[in-house]
Amino acid sequence: MLASDEDGGTLDALKFSLASDIVELVVLTADDAFLQTLREAIGGARRLWHVPSADKVSDLLVAGEVGIVVLDVQALHEGARVFVEQIKRQFPDLVLVAAGHRDDETALAGLISAGLVYRFIHKPMSPARAKLFAEAAIKKYEDQRRRAAEAPPRKPAAPVNRAWLGVGAAAALLIVAAVAWLAHRNNGEQALPPAAEAAKPATAVESPLVARAAAALSANRLTEPAGDNALELYLQLQTRNPADANAGAGLAEVKERLLARAENALLEERLDEAAAAIETARKSGVEAGRIAFLTAQLAKSREQIKTAQAQVQQQTRARTESKPEEDRVTPFLNLAAQRIAEGRLIAPDRDSARYYLQEALRAEPQNAAALDAKRTLASRLLEEARSDIDRRDFGQALVVIEGAAGVAAPANIETVQNMLTAARKQAETDARGQLLKNANERLLQDRLIEPANDNAKYFYLTLKQLDPNNPALASVLQDLGTRLTSKARRALVLGQLDAAKSWLEEAAAVAFSSAEMNSALHDLDTAVAKQNFMTNLVPASQLTVLKSVQPIYPARAEKNKIEGWVDVEFTVAENGKVKDASVRAASLSGVFEESALKAVSQWRYKPVLRDAKPVPVRSQIRVRFSLP
Repeated sequence: MLASDEDGGTLDALKFSLASDIVELVVLTADDAFLQTLREAIGGARRLWHVPSADKVSDLLVAGEVGIVVLDVQALHEGARVFVEQIKRQFPDLVLVAAGHRDDETALAGLISAGLVYRFIHKPMSPARAKLFAEAAIKKYEDQRRRAAEAPPRKPAAPVNRAWLGVGAAAALLIVAAVAWLAHRNNGEQALPPAAEAAKPATAVESPLVARAAAALSANRLTEPAGDNALELYLQLQTRNPADANAGAGLAEVKERLLARAENALLEERLDEAAAAIETARKSGVEAGRIAFLTAQLAKSREQIKTAQAQVQQQTRARTESKPEEDRVTPFLNLAAQRIAEGRLIAPDRDSARYYLQEALRAEPQNAAALDAKRTLASRLLEEARSDIDRRDFGQALVVIEGAAGVAAPANIETVQNMLTAARKQAETDARGQLLKNANERLLQDRLIEPANDNAKYFYLTLKQLDPNNPALASVLQDLGTRLTSKARRALVLGQLDAAKSWLEEAAAVAFSSAEMNSALHDLDTAVAKQNFMTNLVPASQLTVLKSVQPIYPARAEKNKIEGWVDVEFTVAENGKVKDASVRAASLSGVFEESALKAVSQWRYKPVLRDAKPVPVRSQIRVRFSLP
């Protein structure tokens, strides 16, 4: 194992030890100030190992079980992304913390979102913040080891040849060096980022509750709003089936995100937000030990701020006593510091940190303490804006960015504005992607027009309104229109003309058109016309009979002296002949119907004229059977 800095060793003093020895913290940096800050933060309770260049990291990775690596991005420049991906691919259990400036964080944003980089530290930083970051990383690593120890034993893997492992690590570092050389050779052009990890295949069939829970988790709706958040939905799944793997995994992810939200707030010194997040995590059933750890960190942070404020007040009093001429500035700076600690950065308008800072600078524009306070407030405002962007609270982020005008440097404001613009575009892209996914899912579920606001038609039209040029719209429209037309055709076969008409109107409402739809419309018009013809009866009294035939009295009825009647419905054709005669009703079933139909079928009427042209009409007559 590599000798630690505390033991006075050097990088040449490399030796192997028992596999149980753990390298607590490995720092890859060429920044002496950054390294010293980490040493102060870690203290003597943890071992810290320093390597000044990437090629030395492989020694540690091969020699021992590396737990935590702190990577100063400036030490690798353009090769940082490739380095992280290669190292995490070979050592997936590493807890990797990156450090650098704002543009470095933007370059690694994809790796941070994917979880390859656990945290990103903004340089420069205070020992207090460095300690919070380090303790969070250590806690993360210890949790991983605990969960690994509790997991069921697996079959032992084939032994790994350390020589080959060293070759793999060296190859990764050669790739880093090659990327850096190519970047320099191409005048600073960055290499294309590696392809993103392939998306996990979705399950073939998901219950609506699983889909809702997954959607809520994807949108980061962890505990709000009531009734439509990931925690409640996964708890419902678990109540239905305690062994549901989806529910267990979902609840675990919700709790991890709640803890991450609290940790981030602590690390960024947003203590009120951290307290609220810890309380939410506690109510959500997060492990008591982790809650206790975060609560202790919160108490430490508050105590540190209180101590710092007391020191500022003492220094202010000392300066006031020694330099009475600064009295115009000091009261404003004290109030500005209090408002920063309270999180009241830009509101209310005349009782905020920004207001009191502006008053101090108005009184003495070149006051050193006021300029320091301005830099502090600028940093807090930009951090607040970035936090709002991360939460996709874009409206609040814009308010904070506008509030930073005149406080933060224009270049820094422009950077955050660009982040906001990119985040908004990404959110719009995600929303459109979700709409398309929902539309296709509802098509597969045959939920074409119901229920309201949760059907294929609704999601298709919403996506069309937001993104009319989306290339996926044509496929969704074809599928939706075809399904609607198919339902209309089935309704026609069943004689359900109103239903057929409704399905075809739904297809027309989404601007669908096809030969099959036109055919269905034609058949519907024909069926409706036939139905109207058959139901619109012309009274027989309005028709002129040219020939009538008396029905033959059935012998059995005559013998038994049975009388009765039959209602016969028939069509008078254009030539006046009777056709399509049918029995509508009869006084006695099976007695007089046949005789009545034979007689009426031989009748002849004067053709009915409309617009001077003969037309067929439907009529009805009652044929009576009476004995003399």
